[in-house]
Amino acid sequence: MITKTIIDEYLLVTKILFEKNFLDLGLGSISLKLQNDLMLINKQNRHILEDDFFKKVHILKRDLSWKETSEDIKTHSKIYEKISSTKAIANIFPIHVITFSLEHHNFLKPLDKIGKKLINKVPIIEISNQIEWEENKEHIISNNLKENDIVIIKGYGVYIKARDIREILKKAIILENSAKILLYTQQH
Repeated sequence: MITKTIIDEYLLVTKILFEKNFLDLGLGSISLKLQNDLMLINKQNRHILEDDFFKKVHILKRDLSWKETSEDIKTHSKIYEKISSTKAIANIFPIHVITFSLEHHNFLKPLDKIGKKLINKVPIIEISNQIEWEENKEHIISNNLKENDIVIIKGYGVYIKARDIREILKKAIILENSAKILLYTQQH
């Protein structure tokens, strides 16, 4: 059973990610694992303030309800399937992280104390073949998230996994602040 508290936390985190411009209408995704085979995930082209923003779907059983959800559902499903400890996933688009990824090839390593402590070193994946990427992105992302809680797709966005929905928000904000600091220190 989904409690109001779980839904409220999901919506709170989603709203903050929206306010920070990390997640928007038709751009990005956020899910929360409810049980072994159930998750909440945002619907396609729905705004956070719409009443029917999210949908409860099966993780492993692809049915008609999947068509209403974010196109990232296959990736979220694969991550939950491969990494059982994961309870929340976000695909977000923080501008400073994306900018940093365009200028640097292998990883983002924070200079600031909080970034060093909580996110350490984040790999940056470069997409060299778009067709191959589209065919294999769920496997590529889930394999990278086995080793890391965060993975950056160069010039595209960020996938974050966590054991709780609020941890997604914390990691997203720290990562963006660390990227901003890195970009700023390189300019001076």
